[in-house]
Amino acid sequence: MNDHCRRYAEDPEENVAHLRECETCSSMYGEVETKPVNLDSLPLAPWEGAGYRSWPLVIVGALAVLAIALGLCAAAGLSPIAALAIGFRYEGTRAAIALIDQKLRPLGPLVFAMLFIAVNTILVLLLRRAPRGIDA
Repeated sequence: MNDHCRRYAEDPEENVAHLRECETCSSMYGEVETKPVNLDSLPLAPWEGAGYRSWPLVIVGALAVLAIALGLCAAAGLSPIAALAIGFRYEGTRAAIALIDQKLRPLGPLVFAMLFIAVNTILVLLLRRAPRGIDA
């Protein structure tokens, strides 16, 4: 590499004429032939398709969390709805949940399980939506 080649490598815009004179630099820095890439032929990454997700694992995990929650409520001697009411600060909200608890107490864990499954179904459906990218 001589002095002219080094100057071209440091500042190609200033030394454009050198590219036409030097065969070594024109072979290294010359025009590169480009081809368009067909994006449909590229393989999917594991996180790009719903087919790669292990939905049975998600369902088993959700059912395990439900079983643990029901077990903790039973060990504490609380109904699941009463346990939910303990987490709220406002007395009006607590009173409304207590009223719902009294009406649904005969159904007990069945209602809690149905609500748990409904909320988690909504969350799974939201996860399956296609994400909006930067160009959307």
